[in-house]
Amino acid sequence: MVCLSRKWVLIFLSAFFLAGCGEESGSQEPPAALEQNQRYDLLYRATFGPTPSSYEQLASVGYQQWLQTQFSQSPTLHLPLLRTYVSGEEEPNQSHRAGVWWDRVINAPDQLRQRVAFALSEIFVISRYGASLNGRSAEMADYYDMLLKNAFGNYRNLIEAVTLHPAMGDYLSMMANQKANPDKNRYPDENYAREVMQLFSIGLYRLNNDGSPMLDDKGALIPTYSQDDIENLARVFTSWHLSKREKPWWSSKKGDWFSPMVAYPEEHDFEQKIVMGEVFAQGQTPEADMAQAMDMLLNHPNTGPFLSRLLIQRLVTSNPSPQYIERVANLFADNGNGVRGDLKAVISAILLDEEALNGPVMKLKEPLISMANLYRAMEAKTADPTGKYHNSNGTFWAYGQGPLASPSVFNFYSPDYAPLGEIKDSGQVAPEFEILSWNNFINISNQMWGASGNTNYHSEENPKRIVINAAPLELIANDHDALIAEIDRRFLGQEMSEELTVIVRQALEKLRDDKQALKVRNALHIVLNSQEFHVEERK
Repeated sequence: MVCLSRKWVLIFLSAFFLAGCGEESGSQEPPAALEQNQRYDLLYRATFGPTPSSYEQLASVGYQQWLQTQFSQSPTLHLPLLRTYVSGEEEPNQSHRAGVWWDRVINAPDQLRQRVAFALSEIFVISRYGASLNGRSAEMADYYDMLLKNAFGNYRNLIEAVTLHPAMGDYLSMMANQKANPDKNRYPDENYAREVMQLFSIGLYRLNNDGSPMLDDKGALIPTYSQDDIENLARVFTSWHLSKREKPWWSSKKGDWFSPMVAYPEEHDFEQKIVMGEVFAQGQTPEADMAQAMDMLLNHPNTGPFLSRLLIQRLVTSNPSPQYIERVANLFADNGNGVRGDLKAVISAILLDEEALNGPVMKLKEPLISMANLYRAMEAKTADPTGKYHNSNGTFWAYGQGPLASPSVFNFYSPDYAPLGEIKDSGQVAPEFEILSWNNFINISNQMWGASGNTNYHSEENPKRIVINAAPLELIANDHDALIAEIDRRFLGQEMSEELTVIVRQALEKLRDDKQALKVRNALHIVLNSQEFHVEERK
């Protein structure tokens, strides 16, 4: 194994520097065409990474046609494939679900939808490590498919689908939520009511439309909701349970987890509730209460800037300017046709904003996305002759994250996390650094090294490995300039620095010409552990 020196890792970590704020601008017309660097940026943000041919395809058809095709493609779902991984009465497990996730990330044609769903999964969080979900891989795959189906729809439909999915109902304990019974010291569960406001819609404090905090006349932050609002919204969310229950007692969770939850009026609180000043009328049905709550969250003035900032951070840059947030939030408020909450318009605006196209932007890649970039750039395939992908690369332990596997509802990292030092001192943030510990960085490096050649776990005898196609690079390995140029094209958008070029060339020159495979592996390893690969930057 080629080991990373502590000095090399320190260079990588210290190289993450700060992007400035963009200039204020009004509405923008989309460009007629994208420049070369902008096309590469789009592929890294709107997919799980370019393939050897995707850049040429994008350049050929143009970005507008490419986006139109991506938006129009039907979702490539996870659950149907997961069910093929087992037979008979056997239930799929979390390793099966991880294998399916890698299959879709690497191979699905609807890459933009897959990438957006991954971003949504880190906002509308459920996790295998909460409630009973670790034993419900199929149900979790169905939840992920729900995000895929709603990725380009309306936020109003998305938030209702999230709210009524049994996996979320179990994770944040809204399933089987009952009206109060003071004689039994029983009161509605407040968990989902709190998190749907704090994390899924409006946040803790009132925001201006550019995402900046509103302040009262004393310069203090203004809370968006109170404890009374949480308690009343919890009352709104009473009576929901599985649509088909196998057991008669209310506490049982056996039944249909693949259909939205339904209301059981006998367990609903029909009294008047007041949430953030909005009156839920006495006697209103649970369905009407739910619809009013979803409309309230859609129409709250915080929802546009709050969600816009989170999606910009997941797809483009850690520190979007207030003007960037405001431009996207304005399209959340009105897509140009009087529709509020149009996620397709929001995603388009995020990807094609002037700041996204021309910078300044800076974002540390999430570890899973870095690994996916490697797999797609190197045309990776499963070695299993059945076509199944496997959890052979430490999906749930090697990266500090895993699909639907965060340690809590607060995701793997906070959107406001800033590492100590220059970034924190400047008032900026770098969320993904919260999971980039020394141990995780070394694990990620080792996984990439293993994927690029035959280490023990990725040996040719192991049918569970994911195999890259290094043959085209090995054919040109002794032409060092050609090899460097091809690696640059596949991984760095043809913008490899002269400094990194010299480092790679020096490493290649130390190997004999009959070591083509090792030349490719070493060159890849240097590039894949560089700041230039792990940090998406546009000055």
